[in-house]
Amino acid sequence: MGRNINEFKFISQNITSSGATNEAKDVYFERNITVSEEDVLLERKLNTEQKRAYHIVLDRFYSNKPGAFFIDGSGGTRKTFLYRALLAVVRKKGFIALATASSGVAASILPRGSTTHSHFKIPIVIDENFTCNISKQSSLAGLIRDSNLIVWDEVSMAKNKMIEAFDKLLKDLMSTNVLFGGKVVVFGGDFRQTLPVIRSGKKEIFSAKVYYTLIFGIIWKNYVYLKTCVQKKIQHFVNI
Repeated sequence: MGRNINEFKFISQNITSSGATNEAKDVYFERNITVSEEDVLLERKLNTEQKRAYHIVLDRFYSNKPGAFFIDGSGGTRKTFLYRALLAVVRKKGFIALATASSGVAASILPRGSTTHSHFKIPIVIDENFTCNISKQSSLAGLIRDSNLIVWDEVSMAKNKMIEAFDKLLKDLMSTNVLFGGKVVVFGGDFRQTLPVIRSGKKEIFSAKVYYTLIFGIIWKNYVYLKTCVQKKIQHFVNI
């Protein structure tokens, strides 16, 4: 991690940078990612169904076609392994791939990962009319427009309104009505684990928490559902 310039006490006052400056710095690093040789070789270690998902996603990328995918697998089925392989091959070819997750912990294990709240300016507290606060003229907007692959891990923790706002953001930035702005977007998560947090919720409203998830969103039917798991006997994928 970088050092804070104020640690060196060059002047008596603290030096602060603007939000735009910090954003521009993050965009610079995102555009200049060095892919490790280890990640480049991950493709060779994918199991049969992971490779199937890997090639289905990359087929959309190489053909320059839009695609929305959901990677389903319980904890320990190496979903992150698949994400890393996809990110590596796209970045190695000089294209931009954005790695995000709903939680900071999940984001920290993705190469150059960040939270979706940070990357797409999704408010922490949302209401029915919230939007992603990104100016079309900002450097971040330019980065998102230039991206060729977007990965969103632990999407099972996100409320469906967040995904719908994300869809509207991409459509607005790309000036199109195509789903997710015509981007190749890979979502992943496990609905057997943490669901969206409902403020002041009780055990009795568990069904309400399920209602807030991605699968009850208005765009779920547009996803290609990919199931990836270590046990081959339950590996398959289906179009929804």
